[in-house]
Amino acid sequence: MPEATDLFVFFAWILGGFVSGVSGIGGAMVAFPLLALVIPVHQLIALTCIINVVMDGCLASMHFRHCRLSSLWPMLAGSVPGSFAGLYILQICSGAVLQGAVGLLLLYYVYWQMTYRAAQGPVSHPQMLGAAAGFGAGLLGTAISFDGPPVGAYGLCMGWEPRVLLGTLGFFFVLRATVTLVLQGMAGFYTPTVLTCAMYGAPGVILGTCIAFPVVKHISQQAFRKVLLCVIAVAGLVCLVRALG
Repeated sequence: MPEATDLFVFFAWILGGFVSGVSGIGGAMVAFPLLALVIPVHQLIALTCIINVVMDGCLASMHFRHCRLSSLWPMLAGSVPGSFAGLYILQICSGAVLQGAVGLLLLYYVYWQMTYRAAQGPVSHPQMLGAAAGFGAGLLGTAISFDGPPVGAYGLCMGWEPRVLLGTLGFFFVLRATVTLVLQGMAGFYTPTVLTCAMYGAPGVILGTCIAFPVVKHISQQAFRKVLLCVIAVAGLVCLVRALG
């Protein structure tokens, strides 16, 4: 019989999967602050990294035809050293520090989304920029489970169409997160409690992603983006308050 926490994990990741299915990123940013109310931060980071692989696998399978392989490899090359740096941070930082970092990242993500303007003309040195974005994703993904903003910014700078963004980032997230799973598993982060929660979170995120697939064709992206940014901003404030408390 599932406990209340297990059901909360299931429904939180339905919401996260839906958000990620519509926007390509942001699923963990929605689910994480909700689950931080009931799950210790270090356990929640490990849980989120597991569910991210499932969620991104769904996105990659739905949009695999649009993946830009030429942009994928520089990001992957940069993500490997970034993942080792993130593991070191995860091992030495307290739960309050990590939760505060999550809150700051969420608020900065909202600020960046509201102020970003697409670059005009071709991007200079796209491979170097891709490697830098991959390093940032590896570091943040392993340390606090939020790898979306660096590579999302890179995709916008490159001017990718939505399906190209979903396909390329989907494959990148799956491969990058697999490195994180290996590193965190070797470090002993995957306790029985984390794995039990993952058994409920995985079907939830699959369901949420599948629900988003037909909906994304009919929803106003601008309206949804504004609602999502409001949710993420509130989540960031909650994380900061809990970290300072």
